[in-house]
Amino acid sequence: MIEKIGQGLKYPPLKSCVNKKLPEYLFWEHKDCFDTWDISMFSTKDPTKHGKMTLIKTTQTVNEQPKPYILVLMLLSKPRKQGLGTKMLDYTKNFSKRHGCDGRFYLCADPQFTPKEAPHIFYRKYGMNTGIPEDDKKIDLFIKEGKNGTIEDFPHQKMYYPPIPPQEKPNEKPQQSLWQKFKNLF
Repeated sequence: MIEKIGQGLKYPPLKSCVNKKLPEYLFWEHKDCFDTWDISMFSTKDPTKHGKMTLIKTTQTVNEQPKPYILVLMLLSKPRKQGLGTKMLDYTKNFSKRHGCDGRFYLCADPQFTPKEAPHIFYRKYGMNTGIPEDDKKIDLFIKEGKNGTIEDFPHQKMYYPPIPPQEKPNEKPQQSLWQKFKNLF
């Protein structure tokens, strides 16, 4: 007598995994400690495309109400201008929803790593804002004119997703970037 494949096995073979296509990008989460995660992104089609970020679950006081947020402590992608940063921000938005933050996250846009091309424009195009109308208008003007902002044009400042109305801006002074602090020493 011939048995059918899988008959009598404790765990029959999975039919749903056969010939399943790999996604274009794979994400790997590693929880370091407490509420800190290291996220790595890899391209399945091109091994030179990859990214890395560190996320922390935190709380921001907005309108005197504490709200849970995800802080993007670090976001790096290589090569640039390939859509990798956008994919990582999309992942952060979904990560925020999974961890009870309703899709809210923020980061510190700091031009010290790319002084000739400030990241504020990229984050603004993604839909983030600073909560300071004058600064947001300045970024919008650079976008409209197709200009890249530099470290001289935009300081180190927090940017929020989803955009927060100006009246909800947390009462904080913008911090100086490490580049500005170092430059002021001399």
